[in-house]
Amino acid sequence: MIAPPTEPTTAYLFVHFTGLEQSETDEQLYFALSRDGRHWRDLREAGFPVLTWKGGEGGVRDPHIVRDPRGGFHIVATDLSIYHRGGWGPHDGATENGSTGLVIWDSPDLSHWSEPRLVDVASKIPGAGMAWAPEAAWDPDREQWIVFWATKTNADAPAGSDAAALNNELGDPTNMYYATTADFRTFSDPVQWIDRKNVIIDTTMLRDDDGWWYRVSKDSEITIERTRNPYAVAREVLRTDDPNEWSFVGTLTDLLGNGRYSEHYLEGPELFVFNDADVATVNGRPMRYGLMCDRYAEGLGYTPFRSADLGSRDPLDWAAADDIDFGRIKKRHGAILPITEAEYEAIEDTFAN
Repeated sequence: MIAPPTEPTTAYLFVHFTGLEQSETDEQLYFALSRDGRHWRDLREAGFPVLTWKGGEGGVRDPHIVRDPRGGFHIVATDLSIYHRGGWGPHDGATENGSTGLVIWDSPDLSHWSEPRLVDVASKIPGAGMAWAPEAAWDPDREQWIVFWATKTNADAPAGSDAAALNNELGDPTNMYYATTADFRTFSDPVQWIDRKNVIIDTTMLRDDDGWWYRVSKDSEITIERTRNPYAVAREVLRTDDPNEWSFVGTLTDLLGNGRYSEHYLEGPELFVFNDADVATVNGRPMRYGLMCDRYAEGLGYTPFRSADLGSRDPLDWAAADDIDFGRIKKRHGAILPITEAEYEAIEDTFAN
């Protein structure tokens, strides 16, 4: 876990886009606030985003926000505008000639934000067609950020070349990559992180207080894995006793017995931790962790889940949450950050209409 702020966190900030793709403002960033993680209030109406990106593709999607343990905050997001590309379709080109950079904002206090910048992370991947759905996780052991995203490779690298290690080995050419950074300005070369037979996209990750890393990905299912080494490279999912490899925990379909929790219905998984006062007890167990998934196939926004133990295969440690009110604006592929009361009030004073 990232070092907490000096004051206890008692509320939450939700950063998201709407994803309707009917206007330029649908693919910009919106803020919502909550005091309990269940009832959300939009700070602005649709059409009036809080943060905008006019460079690159002229639109921004899939934002992820993090608190920097050294002070301040960062947002990383996808440089993509389906609206400007004329909508989704066989010739939209979004995965063939899309941006290989990420859009980044910095803030000292969540109320004042830097001008956005585009930082290339994926162009060294042979045939890279895009860099989508980024997230960042702080590694306290190496004191650096792990930033990860999805890239589709559209060309093969020569066998035996250094570039070949970045290319697709298994069936689907869309894989997960990571790079490291200390400042969100200079990034290491990309590393192929997950390569699967099926498409692998939309991964979220966090570290618990005991040093275990958990990640949830959209592949053929919504898949949960864990490790003590987040840099471990994984191919197909496997269950292993080696703590330094990624080990398969389960899928939402298996854990909750619902076929509508597969990748055919859900995407954009997002993990977060509830504040102590907001931990619900379900099945007699305190559900500390939140997991949201975007019901993209049905266009219904988020469906939320809770977990008492992200490494557990016991279905009683997992539950769908039916008590969440996400507010008026449709929310797609965003991130939730626990914040202090002072931060809540400052955000509200700065951005609310």
